[in-house]
Amino acid sequence: MSNLIIDPTIEQKLIDLAIDHIKKVKANRDVKTAGDNFDYWNSYELPDGNFIDYNIHENDGGESNNPSKWEWSLEAYQVDEPCEDNDFHYMMNTDVSKYLMHYKNNKPHTK
Repeated sequence: MSNLIIDPTIEQKLIDLAIDHIKKVKANRDVKTAGDNFDYWNSYELPDGNFIDYNIHENDGGESNNPSKWEWSLEAYQVDEPCEDNDFHYMMNTDVSKYLMHYKNNKPHTK
């Protein structure tokens, strides 16, 4: 489902973060990051204090040893605030998402 609305400035920031991550991993697949290099999840804090979760995913999990064959995707997900039905602080809602980018051959493709 692709119905998450994101400010274009935030979209570009997420794309920039993804490209930086991809370049680090392409240079050294074993580089230390804050998560799985080929299925990387993180949160981005919005100006209003809410969050967007995002996933940078290499489509075959980095199985190929040839980084030029890697194809990456970037998707963002809504993060719901706690409510009566959900006591957890900020829970990702995978039903509300937006596909932001495909990256192949050192080129991002966004639309």
